[in-house]
Amino acid sequence: MSETTRGMERTLLLNDGNRIPRLGFGVFQVKDPASCRRAVREAVDAGFRHIDTAWVYGNEEAVGDAIAECGVPRADIFLTTKADFDLSPDKIRRTFEASLKKLRTDYVDLFLIHWPFGDDLAPAWSVLEELKARGRCRSIGVSNFTVARFEKAFFPRAKSVPAVNQVELHVYNQQRALVDYCRGKGMAIEAYSVLTRGARLASAAPALAAVAAETGRTAAQVMIRWVLQKGIVALVKSATPERIRENAAALDFELAADQMRRLDALEAGIVVQDWFPKGYY
Repeated sequence: MSETTRGMERTLLLNDGNRIPRLGFGVFQVKDPASCRRAVREAVDAGFRHIDTAWVYGNEEAVGDAIAECGVPRADIFLTTKADFDLSPDKIRRTFEASLKKLRTDYVDLFLIHWPFGDDLAPAWSVLEELKARGRCRSIGVSNFTVARFEKAFFPRAKSVPAVNQVELHVYNQQRALVDYCRGKGMAIEAYSVLTRGARLASAAPALAAVAAETGRTAAQVMIRWVLQKGIVALVKSATPERIRENAAALDFELAADQMRRLDALEAGIVVQDWFPKGYY
């Protein structure tokens, strides 16, 4: 995995040779079908070409409708979905086919194990490898995996390395050890809750507010840009057209090295994810 060269910086090269857009639009908790369709359409209109959904979100059908209606060819949109929480091989196969039907497509660009349920994840991973070999998904990866989960439940038996690990990551929770571990294995990192679900935007830290003022950008744009300049894929979410366009503009400026260092200093181990599986480690 390596960051693309300047001039092609809107994508990241994955360990399987595929490219992923560095800025993605997520639809977590956008459950109303009409609202979800509108949000995805707005995102595509704003320039997003990476849409992230999941079986458990309950909005794959709305996402599929929006992509079919947006006027952009399916091949130009990087589409991600995630497995059901039940990781039994037969259930993964069934729900994956159902996801494709809802999404109105015959493949997805990225398919993820959503949560690392269980202490032996090799059987579930082998199904993803099978789906990739059949061309049903272009890349395969995982989400919410810790170093301990990789070491104890995945790599002892898994035959290949995931393309990505999608985790909570933002200026207040930088996951440095996990990022280093994944990069050492050749995995890209995708960051969700980049904007801390809004929890830290209203009361932005002085350093964040200062960088926003210096760049003439919003705190949200600075938070997104910090992730992008770390070589990490940033997933952002909003149902408001103005905010969607604001988030998309994070690709259009750069932070100076000193500004990045000041934002690095905001690390505080703050977790905004409010649910974890029983026994999660």
